[in-house]
Amino acid sequence: MLPTTPITDVDESTLYLPFIQHPYYYYLALVAQPPFLDAPQPADGSIGQSLNVNLTWDVLHGAFNSPRFTIYLEANNPDPTVVIAEGVTTPAFDPATFTDDTLYYWKVVANDADGKQVASKVWSFRTEPVPNPPDLNAMVEVPAGPFFMGCDRSNPAEGPCSADWSPNYLDEPVRVVHLDAFKIDKYEVTNREYRACVQAGACAPPLDPTLMNRSEFDLYPVAFVSWWDADAFCRWEGKRLPTEAEWEKAARGAIDTRVYPWGNEAPDCLRLNNHFYRDGDECRTLPPVLPEARGAAPVGRYPRGASPYGAYEMSGNVSEWVNDKYDANYYNYAPTDNPPGPPFSRPYKATGDPLQPLTYEELGYPVFTHRGGTWGGYEVYLHTAHRHFGHQGPNWLPFTDVPYFRNNRKGFRCAQ
Repeated sequence: MLPTTPITDVDESTLYLPFIQHPYYYYLALVAQPPFLDAPQPADGSIGQSLNVNLTWDVLHGAFNSPRFTIYLEANNPDPTVVIAEGVTTPAFDPATFTDDTLYYWKVVANDADGKQVASKVWSFRTEPVPNPPDLNAMVEVPAGPFFMGCDRSNPAEGPCSADWSPNYLDEPVRVVHLDAFKIDKYEVTNREYRACVQAGACAPPLDPTLMNRSEFDLYPVAFVSWWDADAFCRWEGKRLPTEAEWEKAARGAIDTRVYPWGNEAPDCLRLNNHFYRDGDECRTLPPVLPEARGAAPVGRYPRGASPYGAYEMSGNVSEWVNDKYDANYYNYAPTDNPPGPPFSRPYKATGDPLQPLTYEELGYPVFTHRGGTWGGYEVYLHTAHRHFGHQGPNWLPFTDVPYFRNNRKGFRCAQ
């Protein structure tokens, strides 16, 4: 115990306890080496990932000389040994479609021209289960950054670009476009949601409200709506229509010029709703569709066709109004940072000044863009890069229901 009275007559040759000495602190420089391979996407430990999520990672600047990457990925194995790709030259890869509600582990090994070999840590993510029922309030996040917008003739899976068969649906040149971060609805807006807007007095009824007013069609996408109807609904929800560029990035992702939201694999009845792809034994595994829907299917039906960010039915089902007016020449003068859409409508290719406004608005009404193809129509309409403009009314007859162009194949989703 410490003494309670002062110590006197101290014998300097004696050490009295306790002997309290203040410690000396030695400070050494601590040098931390950041990981050579880091920042995986999907984020390590994340859940609810799209079945078509892309794999990306960051590489420490200057750490490698011309690296090539080998990717190991395996379900339910914390020490993955299955190689799914090797010789990859960029820090991004599009795997095959994953299985729903499954835990995956993956890692990347870099080998460079100097013989250096470095492995990342093992990362994991879980894919989302089949939505039953779908969460109609769900939105998916699309991060800021560049992506490839437009039809890419160098992609052998692309087939014809739109200019090969029509001068009106120009989806070239492909170019790099930069967008700020945004969110977009995971599913197309449904009859249930739109009916609530009509009942609130904020939306006009669809041209044909039959399905909207029947509860058995609550989860089917609303149709027979105009651009103005779609715009009013999104504003009522505190959202807005996506720009054409936002829609395409949400459908395509940021690493390639894929033809479809899921990649370059051919469409089938498990990936999208379209009349060209409804045959095959696997189609019988899908829940039945009510015939009165006139070809549409409930939202959330095609998880195998989801985009890399997890947006459903961005190819097929109903086409979707976007915010932009339609100018066939827009890609020739559009800005590459957050393109807002053209200032006027011009559905036909101009032969002179690309900025010269022509046709539709001179007649007194604008024409707006819609994207994504439908349950009917041509196969090329299903391509992620394809552009289309509203010009058909009920029964798919052109230049009827002017200027609204409402029909049973047109719907929308909102962004924020």
